[in-house]
Amino acid sequence: MAHARRKFFDLHATNKSQVAEKALHYIAALYEVKREVRELEPGDRQRIRQEKAAPIADALHTWMIAQR
Repeated sequence: MAHARRKFFDLHATNKSQVAEKALHYIAALYEVKREVRELEPGDRQRIRQEKAAPIADALHTWMIAQR
């Protein structure tokens, strides 16, 4: 995830790309879920990731396909 984020960050920094900015918002939301579950037990982390991160990742994937 960090490598993808860096590429989008560089693209946005260089060109003020709105597409890259949107991708960065999705990635930030995924990182927020990661921070949220950091201290939880493994089972709880998995459950919350499925509830919160999976829909964000699916939305990011759908959005990226639409940007082609």
